Amino acid sequence: MKTAYFLPVLLLSVWCKAQGPYPYTEKGKWGLTDKNKSMLLKPEFDTIDVFRNGYARVESNKKVGLINTNGAVLVPPSYTNITNAFQDFTAIARNIKGYQIIDIRSDKPIGGLFTDVLPERSSYAKGSYYFVNKDGKMGIFDAQVGKMQNGKAPYNQITGFNDPALDQYALITVGDTYGVVDVTSGREILKPEYDDIEEVYVGNTVYIAAKKGDDKVFYYDASFRNASPGNVQDKPASATPAEGEVLNKKAKDMYIYKMGNGKWRVVLENRETSQYKGLDSTDLNGYTSLEYLSYYPNDKRFPTKIKAVKDGKTGVIDMSGKVLLPFIYDDVHFREDMVGRYAFIETYLEGKKGVVVAATMQELKKPVLKAILDEDHERNALLIEMPNGQKGYMDKNTGEIFIPGVRD
Repeated sequence: MKTAYFLPVLLLSVWCKAQGPYPYTEKGKWGLTDKNKSMLLKPEFDTIDVFRNGYARVESNKKVGLINTNGAVLVPPSYTNITNAFQDFTAIARNIKGYQIIDIRSDKPIGGLFTDVLPERSSYAKGSYYFVNKDGKMGIFDAQVGKMQNGKAPYNQITGFNDPALDQYALITVGDTYGVVDVTSGREILKPEYDDIEEVYVGNTVYIAAKKGDDKVFYYDASFRNASPGNVQDKPASATPAEGEVLNKKAKDMYIYKMGNGKWRVVLENRETSQYKGLDSTDLNGYTSLEYLSYYPNDKRFPTKIKAVKDGKTGVIDMSGKVLLPFIYDDVHFREDMVGRYAFIETYLEGKKGVVVAATMQELKKPVLKAILDEDHERNALLIEMPNGQKGYMDKNTGEIFIPGVRD
């Protein structure tokens, strides 16, 4: 049985106090406030995105710009799109001429580069290197000096390696042959004369296997020295899940059966095979309806949560009938992110919504909200809407709302 997923995950959360700054709306426009609800940026934009690398995209009249965490407008909304912005003051922007790499500090293209194909940022952190397409060929653009490596774009394709140990290098192709280039200098480490090049592993140690023909394989370590690694595999050993791990996790779950005359049976079952095996069972009486909310077998305090309706009011009970939330609500719903890192119960009362943290079953916010719109893992906060239409963020640990003028 599946629980309802929350809105798309932005970034994996950490259990800490919410981190600002916080976008909020006023009269339909977005501005920026800090944790003290002081205005950093007056509400003037149609949207403000999540901050990454210290920058956030803003949109006005279908044009895109950039702001920083202090609320300063670094790049006024003038581009069709800005796909990425980085801590080295470079960003990938697009206008009618095509994609360009801009200097955020001056809002000017670096090196006069324009391309119809979205550039790819190298993962090598010590520099500003991009894989760009110029006139159907690819090369490496060094944004620190504003030039192509070696002054040319000689390859059919350039892509980074998957393993972080190889982030200084990139895979290149010329026609049907493969090679490797050092992104910092443009020097070809392996000439493009191989039939295939791939990452292989011995344990968690990465090697490069360069193949020629059907029977010749040359191995190199992460510094491209000749190596003889022995038995290799496609992925690190630790990346392979234990056999049957996912299946067994899904097999055991809680099921609710209506017996008639206000009687219900709640059963833990293992449905790994066609022969259902009951592991535990409880009979409950006196409820108008029971509905599955969640089952977490590793939660020692509240492994089972059931939505229960009694005398016209809704609450939450566990499998034994113990009341986890009192019968005072009009309705409740269970919400969690896509990886189960944060879950809560949305409570409804008189047309307004509240939040109860599923891990503790403690009320984070009484039903005073109009809506819970999204979850921001980077801020450790929920995007909420107030009854007057204002939108902003609420701390997932304290329930504090970061909208100027709103009193908690």
